[in-house]
Amino acid sequence: MLKLKISALSAMLVVFFSTQAFGQDSKDAKKELRLKACGTTEVNYKASTDKVNHPTPEAPTDKALIYVMRPTMIGYKINSKLAVDGEWKGVNRGKTYFFFTLEPGEHYFCSESENQDYLKLFVEAGKTYYLQQQVEMGLMKARTNLVVMTEENGKKKLADVNLSVFELKSK
Repeated sequence: MLKLKISALSAMLVVFFSTQAFGQDSKDAKKELRLKACGTTEVNYKASTDKVNHPTPEAPTDKALIYVMRPTMIGYKINSKLAVDGEWKGVNRGKTYFFFTLEPGEHYFCSESENQDYLKLFVEAGKTYYLQQQVEMGLMKARTNLVVMTEENGKKKLADVNLSVFELKSK
């Protein structure tokens, strides 16, 4: 009986320490992903909405085209920034979009508002990708969730948003 209790206790300790180690590995992996995606530089943008122009270029043959949009009005005036591989690319507010090109290959994306969300995406030359900065209300600002959309859904939502115009704020 004592042997059985010791064996059960040993098994529980192994499971406990394994999950602790796994949890630490998971935290380390998330921290590494955050650094690759968001980098270490802090930026702030001044943003406005262009309701006249609506450019929608095709992907160049040698690069991937990335559309980033925030198709809802939730937290309309709150900025949702986006970085790729640690370099800040732009910002959206409610019902806006922007776009840029990337070299083909693996890239790390970061969306930031009250929180940060990240994803890793392999992009191919000549293809178009649609990312959505999903928004929900947080404690003080809008919280962000970054997702890849299907081409069909991306094109549909792109038709219903306005161009985001932004510039870096001076410190």
